[in-house]
Amino acid sequence: RIVATARTPLSRPGNTEAMCSMSMMVRACLVLLVVSVHGANTKAESDVTPLQKLLQMMDDMLAKGKSEKTAEEVEFTKYHAWCDGVREDKTKAIAKGKEQIEQCEADAQKGTTDAKVLAEEIKELEAKVAKDTAELDEATAIRKKEAGDYAAQHKDLSESIDASERAIAVLMTRREDVPQSLAQVQQSRFVPAEAKAVIKSFLSLGSQTMLDMAAPEANAYEFQSGGVVKLLESLLAGFKEQLLALEKEEMAAKAAYEQLKQQLTDDIAFDGKEIDRKTKLKAENLEMAATAKSDAGTTQTLLAEDEKLLADTLAECAVRSQEFEQNQVTRAEEIRA
Repeated sequence: RIVATARTPLSRPGNTEAMCSMSMMVRACLVLLVVSVHGANTKAESDVTPLQKLLQMMDDMLAKGKSEKTAEEVEFTKYHAWCDGVREDKTKAIAKGKEQIEQCEADAQKGTTDAKVLAEEIKELEAKVAKDTAELDEATAIRKKEAGDYAAQHKDLSESIDASERAIAVLMTRREDVPQSLAQVQQSRFVPAEAKAVIKSFLSLGSQTMLDMAAPEANAYEFQSGGVVKLLESLLAGFKEQLLALEKEEMAAKAAYEQLKQQLTDDIAFDGKEIDRKTKLKAENLEMAATAKSDAGTTQTLLAEDEKLLADTLAECAVRSQEFEQNQVTRAEEIRA
């Protein structure tokens, strides 16, 4: 910005009073001319006649008038150059000020717009973080329940397998604790109703050993015990298959949960960092907009000052220029006279 140029007003050359004074001096010279002619008749013996003195005086006045006219021209030329300098400097300063104001307004608008966009993006990211967090919490709760159900089923199947293996061993060795062993198998929730009916029928024969039974009863017991053993072996194989399938299912469910958990955890962490980054950027944009608005206001004030100074200077220079032209015409007329 161009600093306001110090005014160096032109001293008004050849004002009206000076012109009047010169005219009066011309009249006085004419009077002296008449007196001098009369005096020349009575003082012819003088070396310098009054007429010569008068002519010399008029020559001096003419030279003085030309000198003052030239001096006025020189002084006005300087003043006119000063006016041109102020006009040029202030015109450039005003143009630059308008450009700065336009740029500041554009920066303020951009900062405000960018901040609004960032605010919407932050809002969307916060909603996504909340959704992912809720999804992770729900998945964790489901996984916890699945893990509990798996543990319970795994325990029941393992116990059913143990009970079946013991019952088969007891039946094969014909020990007296057959009823107790079969009762444990019968209590398993994985044993079908048909199998439980077969076991119940077999237990109805009693708990006698082969030695205590008569031949027909022993044969019937032997026949049914063989069928029960086959049944138990079939149940045992089924239990093991169910246990294996359960373990595979648990591994798959756990792996899927861990993968989902990792993905959601990474997304939440990434979005959290994005929220922090965009929040900081939003604050910077708002600060930039505020600074740009402030700069625009300051520049607008300085621009108004420059415009007023330029207008005042141009008006004053126009008045002085008109005065100078009028004075030059008057001096030229006096010199010709």
